[in-house]
Amino acid sequence: MNSILTIELTHVAETGEAVGRDEDGRAVFVADAIPGETVEVEITHESNRLQRGTLRRIVKTSQDRVEAPCPHFGLRHPVTTAEGRLLNSSWRRAGCSGCLWQHIDYERQLSMKREIIVRILAREANPGGTRKQSRQIAEDLVADVIALGANADEQSPAAPAVLDFGFLTQMRFDMAQSQQLSLAGRDREPVAIDTCLLHHPQLAELFAGFRNDWDEVESAEEDELAPQSEPITVQRVTLAAGGTSGSLSESAKGVLILHSESDDPPTLELDLPVNVFFLHEANDPTLELLVGDWSYGLQVEGHQLTAFPPLGDAARDRHLLADEVLSSVAAEVLELKTFEHLLDLWAGIGARATVLSERVATIVAVEEAELPAAALRVNLERLENADAWHGEMLPTIRKLRRGQYHFDAALLAPPGGHIEPELFSLLTRMRIRRCALITEEPGRLARALAALEEEGYRLAAVQPVDLQPHQPGSTLVARFDRK
Repeated sequence: MNSILTIELTHVAETGEAVGRDEDGRAVFVADAIPGETVEVEITHESNRLQRGTLRRIVKTSQDRVEAPCPHFGLRHPVTTAEGRLLNSSWRRAGCSGCLWQHIDYERQLSMKREIIVRILAREANPGGTRKQSRQIAEDLVADVIALGANADEQSPAAPAVLDFGFLTQMRFDMAQSQQLSLAGRDREPVAIDTCLLHHPQLAELFAGFRNDWDEVESAEEDELAPQSEPITVQRVTLAAGGTSGSLSESAKGVLILHSESDDPPTLELDLPVNVFFLHEANDPTLELLVGDWSYGLQVEGHQLTAFPPLGDAARDRHLLADEVLSSVAAEVLELKTFEHLLDLWAGIGARATVLSERVATIVAVEEAELPAAALRVNLERLENADAWHGEMLPTIRKLRRGQYHFDAALLAPPGGHIEPELFSLLTRMRIRRCALITEEPGRLARALAALEEEGYRLAAVQPVDLQPHQPGSTLVARFDRK
């Protein structure tokens, strides 16, 4: 039988767990708890240096604990307070790993996210001579985390509220086991989802429409299935909204991608403006258009953009609001002027470039991946002060340098936050004085600082943005200035 410990939790780990120490000084990591709480935990893993425990009872409750609104959030067993009150009445439906912090007041979430970033930067980059100095330098570099939306102003009831729910415009679901829309569970077992509070209204509309139609398809197949045949199985489903405001429409169609190893797609009759694709994920993956068009429109901050099906890394749980927010934040961090020239690297389909084109004199956007680059060309053709380039990043930048292009600032959004010092070396030779790096990897950023210093750039500021409410991660916009 696993041992039970009562511990006081003192800080947050980078994984999002709360951490305390046992009598021997070993760290104890506890999910679904909050620093400042005293809890009873069942130890499920231990080593010489640390232990992990499952929350069973909260002895002392944090004032920042709130009731999680989603029935799928939390642990798959009852958790009680010291008075015996049940904290998670929907525990039988819980276990989804899509959110880790719904039980924490959102303002506290933002402060915890900043604490994680400061700690990583101080430890990994070690910018000072001592631990205390490194901590102070990191504190000075990292600004408060910006939330999606804006804090409601008491003087202006119409001001937008913080958008910690209803923001995701794209999500991929698993359907392999039950043929129901499911997300990964904390115990690695999929959790069937009948609603997700993170969904933007357009995505919620598409989610509900697909669920209803898929249930009808399943019922029809059960009625018509011959004894010797096998039912059509779909392993995964990608759903994506067509914009950031209003409902799905002909100018902002949704996207549905059915991922399957089957050769025959199911017949869907969605009564929604949607493009439907069938991705055969056999030995030789192929994409088939079932309904709609290969290219489709997206609406981002009032701009109509062209896009192609989100595949590969582009099919992760991203949201169009991120492009709107990051464009604005990057412009502020870089202090862009209307007479300046901007280089946008890993530009995607050009959402950021389109928005930022209104803030600068000219912009050159570069994308490596073929489909996003095709959309990038289409989208920037509409702009008089923007130019699209497609190719591997380093060779393309060398071409730009040989072409005598002049840039005042550069915006970089490398996949996975991977930072190549050689890239910054090229930017130095192009005499670009200010760079902003978009990354979700504070550790990778911190470890690259020394190499970037050698290439002539110093870290000037870090602006975190919360594009992942209820998760410990943040998106960083880090400014580098040429020395």
